[in-house]
Amino acid sequence: MSWSLKKDLGRIRNNFPILEKCVYLISHSLGAVPLQVRDDLDRFYTLWADEGVTAWEKEWWLLSEKMGNKVASLLEAEKDSVAMMTNATLCHWVALSTQFSSKRRARNKVVMTDHDFPSVIYAISKVCSFMNWKLEVVRSQGLPGIDVSEIIDRVDEQTLFVATSHVYFKSSYIQDLFQIAQHARNMGALTLIDGYHAPGTIPVDVKTLGVDFYIGGCLKWLCGGPGNAFLYMHPERRKVIEPLLTGWLAHKKPFAFSREMIYTEGAYKLMSGTPPISCLYTAMAGLDIIHKIGKESIRKKSIDQTQMIIENATRREFQVYTPIENEKRGGAVSIGLPHAHQVKQALNKRNVKVDFRQGENDEPDVIRIGPHFYTKDEEIGHLFELIDMILSSGEYKKFGDHSEFVT
Repeated sequence: MSWSLKKDLGRIRNNFPILEKCVYLISHSLGAVPLQVRDDLDRFYTLWADEGVTAWEKEWWLLSEKMGNKVASLLEAEKDSVAMMTNATLCHWVALSTQFSSKRRARNKVVMTDHDFPSVIYAISKVCSFMNWKLEVVRSQGLPGIDVSEIIDRVDEQTLFVATSHVYFKSSYIQDLFQIAQHARNMGALTLIDGYHAPGTIPVDVKTLGVDFYIGGCLKWLCGGPGNAFLYMHPERRKVIEPLLTGWLAHKKPFAFSREMIYTEGAYKLMSGTPPISCLYTAMAGLDIIHKIGKESIRKKSIDQTQMIIENATRREFQVYTPIENEKRGGAVSIGLPHAHQVKQALNKRNVKVDFRQGENDEPDVIRIGPHFYTKDEEIGHLFELIDMILSSGEYKKFGDHSEFVT
């Protein structure tokens, strides 16, 4: 059974309780929780309560494989090519660890951009320091995107990894991964892609893109909650590469409890210790709903609604820090407006959920607006009416310009 975003929107929205309480335009940060998750978590508890340790045999042991294959289907990837992990930073560590003992010593450079997510930059920079690899960061000069040629020009015979994003988290700029991956492959470098802001809002086909590693998570556009990151590795790479950051789940015979490490095949080769089973239960419903609606339908609605946001912002002469071209724009729009952080807090008080990101260097401070398949067009109009009122009335002055926690 499939769902139409026009005919079935009311039915779809009924699956997300928070939509009755607020205008939810922050799915780029945390997707709305499906109602079904409550029952799925109850099933997890009941299985644990009734079965105890035999819950592993009943369902838990193969649950990571089951969920990984659901994600693989979404990515147009081969079966048993996606491993579920707790967060994207861990996924990067595992992927990087496949080259800790590499004999390709002439390759000692990693290429990134300053638009990549800070946690990833922290992790990779520390690994580079420890491994004595050279880190080259391509600068954006305050612009929302970086021309693909500037990245490709840095990738040469000394490059070990091109570690960058599919969609930039702050500006929602979609990178040309096909060109990057093709050039990296020609140079003999590996592509390590942070795709967290892509699946669930833009169609992803890892086979067509030709990437070596693709990382994402169910937290945001896939409405699956925290603790559900995933790591795809190209099957040809998986045959010859072994991660040094590993554990007993990656063993060919884990219940033999052998002291010698013999890697299994498939996605479990990338895993380490015991998975967070309860988190996997929270990811089931969101993935099912995404599959019922279809990637192309979600993308079409996303383009239409992000265009609405851009038009509303432009009429008010707000700065749009997101590409206006449909093919370069992900699922969210970042706009720079006066008193952005205070306006964001005022919107939250009025049950309109967006988030704020502080600009660095020449970047503007922005609020990010992320409509999703369950968003109504009129909610976008309501958002901008409130922004007008908050600014014109001076309501924003009630709020401070700094918060310890920013969502």
